[in-house]
Amino acid sequence: MIGGFLGCGSPDNIIQGIVERKTRGLTVIANDTSFPDRGIGKIVVGKCAAKVIVSHIGTNPETQRQMIEGELDVELVPQGTLAERIRAGGVGLGGILTPTGVGTVVQEGKRIIAVDGKDYLMELPLRAEFALVKAKK
Repeated sequence: MIGGFLGCGSPDNIIQGIVERKTRGLTVIANDTSFPDRGIGKIVVGKCAAKVIVSHIGTNPETQRQMIEGELDVELVPQGTLAERIRAGGVGLGGILTPTGVGTVVQEGKRIIAVDGKDYLMELPLRAEFALVKAKK
């Protein structure tokens, strides 16, 4: 998991180190893939990620290109759902129920659970081995 929003608040030094080491096969969980020359965008451009789980890729044409070419697995998640899935993983829940995405392509392959006559998507929790944040002492 990597903190930041469109490159603001991203751990730039750690990201630069990942790119310079030519790390490969990462799954990145983050808000977005920033811009090609900033933040997580550098990880995408450097082809360090095999998969990204994000709510937005619109500002990074390289993410889009790699997704279309099948070079990068992109899981787009509505922003509130992404936050809740991360929270669920952090507190040990088995997932969350959300109406967001019901009746859209977001529901493809997901379990639908009816509660009091209303359909919800069962979204699984997100957990990570590492969380990278920008910090100063």
